Amino acid sequence: MKNIVNKLNKNRWLVLSFLLSTFVLFSIYILQKIAPFGVNSMLDVDFYHQYGPLLNELHDRVLQGESLLYSFNTGLGIPFYRNFLNYLSSPFNIVLFLFKKEHIVMAFSFIIGLKVIFASCTMSFYLKKTFNKSGVLAAIFGTLYAFSGYFCAYYWNIMWIDGIVFLPIIAYGINKLIDEDKLYIYIISLAIMLFANYFIAYMICIFAVGYFLGYLIYRYNFKFKTIFKKSLLFGISSVLAAGLVAFALLPLFKSLSSISATGGSFPDLKLQFTLSNYLFNHISSVNRTVFASDILPLPNVYPGLLTLVSILLLFMNKKINIKFKFISLISIIFFFIIFNITSLDYIMHAFHVPNDLPWRYSFLYVFVLCSIGYYSFSRIKDISIVKIAISFGIVIIICLLASKFGFENIDDKRVIMMLILLILYYIIVVLLCNTKKYNYLLYGILLISVSFEMIYSINTNWEIDHEIETFMSDKPKYQELINYAKSKDNDLYRIEKSDYLTLNDGAWYDYTGVSTFTSMAYESVAKSQRNLGLSGNNINSYYYRYYQTPVYNTIFNIKYILGDYLQNDYYSLIKSNNTANLIRYNNASSVAFAVNKELKKWETYTYEPFKNQSNFVTLSKGINDVYLPVKVKEVTGGKIINNSFSNDSNGSFTYTTSAGSKKLDLVLENNTLDNIYIYVGGSDIENFYIDDNYYSITSDEYYIIDTGKKTGDIKVSIGLKSSKSSDLTFYAYRINKNNFEKWYDEINKERLVVEKYNDTHIEGTLNALNDEMVFTSISYDKGWTVLVDGKKVNTYKIDDAYLGFDITSGNHKIVLKYYPDCMKLGLIITLTSFATTLYIILKPNNKNKNTKKDEFIV
Repeated sequence: MKNIVNKLNKNRWLVLSFLLSTFVLFSIYILQKIAPFGVNSMLDVDFYHQYGPLLNELHDRVLQGESLLYSFNTGLGIPFYRNFLNYLSSPFNIVLFLFKKEHIVMAFSFIIGLKVIFASCTMSFYLKKTFNKSGVLAAIFGTLYAFSGYFCAYYWNIMWIDGIVFLPIIAYGINKLIDEDKLYIYIISLAIMLFANYFIAYMICIFAVGYFLGYLIYRYNFKFKTIFKKSLLFGISSVLAAGLVAFALLPLFKSLSSISATGGSFPDLKLQFTLSNYLFNHISSVNRTVFASDILPLPNVYPGLLTLVSILLLFMNKKINIKFKFISLISIIFFFIIFNITSLDYIMHAFHVPNDLPWRYSFLYVFVLCSIGYYSFSRIKDISIVKIAISFGIVIIICLLASKFGFENIDDKRVIMMLILLILYYIIVVLLCNTKKYNYLLYGILLISVSFEMIYSINTNWEIDHEIETFMSDKPKYQELINYAKSKDNDLYRIEKSDYLTLNDGAWYDYTGVSTFTSMAYESVAKSQRNLGLSGNNINSYYYRYYQTPVYNTIFNIKYILGDYLQNDYYSLIKSNNTANLIRYNNASSVAFAVNKELKKWETYTYEPFKNQSNFVTLSKGINDVYLPVKVKEVTGGKIINNSFSNDSNGSFTYTTSAGSKKLDLVLENNTLDNIYIYVGGSDIENFYIDDNYYSITSDEYYIIDTGKKTGDIKVSIGLKSSKSSDLTFYAYRINKNNFEKWYDEINKERLVVEKYNDTHIEGTLNALNDEMVFTSISYDKGWTVLVDGKKVNTYKIDDAYLGFDITSGNHKIVLKYYPDCMKLGLIITLTSFATTLYIILKPNNKNKNTKKDEFIV
């Protein structure tokens, strides 16, 4: 116990950093009513639709002993290891398993909180060990780093926050490599970061090269022999770090060509912002930039007012090494250039134009600023009071100019608060420079003031109002229905919801579904699914809305629907509770079935979902006219410029509105009492009504609507954004029941009868009536191996999206197995790297340690 107390006392600055950051975090949580201090969750933007549901799936998979390699819960099947490495592999996610499932949303608050506290501590550790200066200041600047503009903007991107945690340790590891030839700190910390989030780690690796060169040149000037040796050690260490996680990263990198995030080309060369706006955005409490579409998007870089003052003081302090000043200046200029020039920004984002969420690497710049600021402030007694006044004056002028020129990211109220803080900081600094009598009191006031600045800056930006109860309230009732279906029907099928809570509801509620929104989704599947009539962005999302057509449900083996009951011949109500219904689709098929080889020619076309579905029916079994067009009897509020529109009502048209009208009303003839399937879209269309039911349209994410069985004509009222001529995509069809039933019977005769399955292994029998091909509603991936009667067969893509293979006539034993491509090679590299790293750690190092206390003093 005594040893523990002594260690805590020796490292009290680290304890102070922990306590200070904890106080700041708790204060923010209390003000925002975030659990456990209130009713709100931190679910926001992608955290709501992506990370939250996927963290829930991770929780389920680990506790239920399910595969971490593949999952059928979302996207018709997506390798789970890809989602894991992109979103879920942070070591901090172990916290999830300390919480019961019903409290998992609260666990998210703890994970984010722990990350920012640890970031404060790791930065404080780096500052103290690197510069060997004041521990109190290390705690202050470490906390400024953790609660910077980057955290304020991107706290909900929980996998990115690992970057601010591990960056200081990686930098410290580079110091130890250069100063003492100790490699293991750098190797292990970089390996952990590569595993925690490879995307942010890529950015850190680029920064690490620059940091290594800068620190090496500073320490050894341009001694070629030394630089060559250290560079060799740095290169070997970097390769070993990557090698330690090759088992995960190698198969991931091998598969990235199938997702949208790896595509793109260099953007046009241009500047993204002005110098003045960039400078103003360093002021604490400025509006955070989350989306590229924000009013004034700028890098999230504010590092605290003290940091800004201290950086100016650095260049006024004659006793600070000129080489350190030069490296600091080059670093600041470097980041301004890469932030501002589109092509360099593109490279920093792994040769990809970010889908919103710009300047994802700005925490690297904040690290540089806080490091410079800490060292400069720790030498403040080496500089005159006049120069201190000048430095504070410059920052005050910057704040006033931001207000004067109407800088859009800050209002006058916040400017006034920053001016008050600057004056208070100035008084504290002057007193610290002129007296030692009240140092403890002054540092106490400084700690309180800095804490207030961070709390104020974040609290004025955050408006967290997502109540946990809203997110969790229906989960038990849906879970009850899902568990009931699973208990009564253990076949391999898919479930969907008539309305979604998140775009990854399969992950949130634990069922095998179609819908997904993840950067790891197959881009080709996203395009195909949107062309078949699902909502989607053509890139990384596609999601089931309301009810799709019977043809779609059969193709993709949807057997149950959760939500509102749509009464018609194709569905049966199985079970209800006071939240929703469990509805069975009566024409479910199988995950795989034999079809004509003509289906290899199947290709889906944009905005033609009924044609795409009909072509599948025709090519797969030779049955035509599965859909019949519905006639439009009347158009009011404008007119359609196409003579054939009233006859077949299907296609892309141009319309003109009547004077002042922002609505088109279409009346559909309905004299057969069939379900009508409608698809509406257009660049100027905002929403539409089918009779009295409202439907929204997001961007160009159009989708099919099943109207249900209705009597009488159907009115479709289309709301327009403006009263002008524009384009309209409109389809209205009914099912040709005889042809549909004939097609379904043919499919059912040659479906795969699944005997046993899990996420990576499907086994069953299939009786093919002819030499044919097998269509599977599984996303194509090279990791899938297909065995027919024990023999491996070649697989191929159908519509560039789905897994298919050939089969001969007769009864066959079919086995589908999944194992990631290149994972075995990755495991060999990992084991080799582990053995090498272990040798480095255990090998005695007789090199004398550098005893120089402060490496930056002349």
